[in-house]
Amino acid sequence: MDPSELERIEESTPSGWKISFRNEVPFLEKTFCFRSYKSAVEFVNALAGIAEEMDHHPDLTLRYDSVSVEITTHSRRTITDLDFSFVEKVERGYPTFL
Repeated sequence: MDPSELERIEESTPSGWKISFRNEVPFLEKTFCFRSYKSAVEFVNALAGIAEEMDHHPDLTLRYDSVSVEITTHSRRTITDLDFSFVEKVERGYPTFL
């Protein structure tokens, strides 16, 4: 990844999200915490709805009281505006599950 592209992505990354790499492909990731397993599952279901609506699918890991979200644009092998749009929708919806 070109350093100027990484800098642009870092500047656009919302608070609480971090950039990680897997096989040299960057992705955005964040773990969300919940008070109950049921709330975490409902959050996963809400994210599935967003993903289907956008036709852009994250990797989700459900634990008892948390959900980890990883998102990248696989076809471009980088983080794109589509990823940031997904992140924005996730952030808007998260408080309703607390």
